[in-house]
Amino acid sequence: MFRVVVTGSTGLLGGWLVAELERSGAEVIARGGPSRGERGLDLTDAAAVQDLVTDARPDVVIHTAALSAIGDCAQDPARARQVNVDATSNVALACERTGARLIHTSTDLVFDGEDAPYREDASPAPVSIYGRTKHEAESVALSTPRSVVVRLSLLFGPTRTERRGFFDQQLDALRARSPIRLFEDEWRTPLSLRAAAEGLVAIARSDLQGLVHLGGPERWSRHEMGVLLAQALGIEQPMIERTSRSSAPGEPRPRDVALDSSAFHRAFPRLATDSFVAECTRMRAAP
Repeated sequence: MFRVVVTGSTGLLGGWLVAELERSGAEVIARGGPSRGERGLDLTDAAAVQDLVTDARPDVVIHTAALSAIGDCAQDPARARQVNVDATSNVALACERTGARLIHTSTDLVFDGEDAPYREDASPAPVSIYGRTKHEAESVALSTPRSVVVRLSLLFGPTRTERRGFFDQQLDALRARSPIRLFEDEWRTPLSLRAAAEGLVAIARSDLQGLVHLGGPERWSRHEMGVLLAQALGIEQPMIERTSRSSAPGEPRPRDVALDSSAFHRAFPRLATDSFVAECTRMRAAP
């Protein structure tokens, strides 16, 4: 039996990842977030993490837990470092001691947005505390034997857990004909939660090592994504307002962090990521 520990299983990605692992026939040991998770696991507690990995004896640990809201990280940098860096260090050390393989999820926001599209050999230059802590966590994870760091682009899709994300809130607002303000000058390569989960499972079952980018096939702004989502829902004349990333409070946001995912697709040619609209439709129909 292929055994996998998943951290952050109560998060948006975690819900899809656990379902995809189970569908693939893996035995899953799921744990929630780094400070308040399932069965009370605290990933910032090194002893608790070591006990988990030692007792579970997994083949792979997929570490998705993080403090991922840019604003939350900016408001509490010490907490951001504790959750994003220290917890990752605890997981990495437990994997090294037990021989488990570590797959760590990172972000396109390790880049400054001035030289997209970004390949794996591009130099990170994060402009936010979130990006800086995730970049530091990458180094920690990559120091672990046989590890993989997967930089994911902006994730979208409906939640499969109790946690509701921006996509769910956007769906509610569009259906209620409520106004939405979306950036027109911040570009990403949005990746569906379904495709991200499928890609992580493929990596877990492979012998891939090192750093890899996984983003969607299209480059869209958040405003363009909102318009496309409304069209997919059959909503005419949605109340979507254009806004600039410069108007957002707090830390600056990078302009364009589109990822070049060609290395991933060379490694896994049978895995295709569909268009934004096709993925929205596919996920809404998923059991």
